[in-house]
Amino acid sequence: MHTKPMVDSDGAFNAWTPSAGACRKCGQMKVRCRSWESSCGGYEDYQYECAACGNSWWIDGPDA
Repeated sequence: MHTKPMVDSDGAFNAWTPSAGACRKCGQMKVRCRSWESSCGGYEDYQYECAACGNSWWIDGPDA
């Protein structure tokens, strides 16, 4: 688990890819995902975004 909040610039994002899941807010199947890896290599998290409503959320990676 992160010991403190990390900002986007503490790591690097991979490219957006389509996700098979539905949006947590509107239920539309227009979700994309990208992974983020910390600069130290110790953390990997996933950001999801809905193209229909703009809702965005994060899922902690297996290192959490």
